[in-house]
Amino acid sequence: MSKATGFLDTQKTEPMPDVARCMVIAKKEYGKSLFSQISEMAMLAFGPRKIQPAEYYYFRLYDDDRFSFADKRAFVGRNAQNKIFFQCNALDWLAVAHDKLMFAAALEGLSLPTPEIYAIYHGFRTFGTAPALRGRDALTDFLRTGMHYPFFSKPVTGMYSVGAAAVREYDAARDSLVLANGKAIPVQQCADEIAPFDKDGYLFQELLMPHPVIEEVCGDRISTARIIVALTDRGPEILHALWKIPAGDNVADNFWRPGNMLAAVAIESGRVHRVVQGTGPDQVEVQVHPDSSKPVQGLILPDWKRLTDLCLTGASAFPKLRLQAWDVAMCASGPVLLEMNIGGDFNLPQVANGCGLMDERFRGFLAACNGG
Repeated sequence: MSKATGFLDTQKTEPMPDVARCMVIAKKEYGKSLFSQISEMAMLAFGPRKIQPAEYYYFRLYDDDRFSFADKRAFVGRNAQNKIFFQCNALDWLAVAHDKLMFAAALEGLSLPTPEIYAIYHGFRTFGTAPALRGRDALTDFLRTGMHYPFFSKPVTGMYSVGAAAVREYDAARDSLVLANGKAIPVQQCADEIAPFDKDGYLFQELLMPHPVIEEVCGDRISTARIIVALTDRGPEILHALWKIPAGDNVADNFWRPGNMLAAVAIESGRVHRVVQGTGPDQVEVQVHPDSSKPVQGLILPDWKRLTDLCLTGASAFPKLRLQAWDVAMCASGPVLLEMNIGGDFNLPQVANGCGLMDERFRGFLAACNGG
């Protein structure tokens, strides 16, 4: 779970399955002997995909009815993931995706839709005509008198939505910011929590409104599609499409946040064909959203052709980043590009699809990257 101090989550801690507990469950409920579990874990851990024991249970690889050993070998562990990232992507291009101000500037220059930036907080950086706030006093004054509400805010070099906030309004009577979930936090406390991000910067941008199709299911908050794109010798191609589904009072739709869900989406049609919540033995397949009771299974995501075309167009602008994972907000005004991640977490497509990433197509792509 995330560590919350009031206004911001300050860290991401993704809970991994308890190996001892999972070993018992796999034996009792799936008939998988302890010897068989340990043998498979050893072979997978020392194999090329580097699946660690906790990942073995995270992906439910003890289920022999679902996975052959060849299927299990197709899963990629986190220890192998970074090697693949660097195999596909040029080091000197990484900052354009990791630094959100640089990335926003690139998208604006490409005339691609991206959220408007209202202000930045940093000791000396600027971003076009957006106000640049220097120090806590300037930040608190701007939050009280200059900010455009509502807004969404996040660290310039943040990951996993850590340090993000969705703010609805300023309540002058209480001198507080009212968050999207209705909680009121004193302005000075908000500034104190933002201040540690001053080294790399913190940005404030427009709070996007969801497409009516998304709002009916997820409520009045943004939900994103994760589009994984490979830059092949033939041009950009979509490898996987996912839908990150927020639930409860989570500030963002990241799957690691408790209660959120993850869906596998058909690339051509945008139809949702599998939705899961949780991981390991606690994972369940979901048919309806727990908050709205609206169907998620079988839903066709809005503006799908336009959304995927935007990702392919954007991907072409970064030719030295050959494995990209785009997050796209499905908004009332149409799809909006939020971020491009270097490869993205491989656990997401593997959990959503319920199968390993290392299929024939992906192996061929990696071989081409090695050759290039």
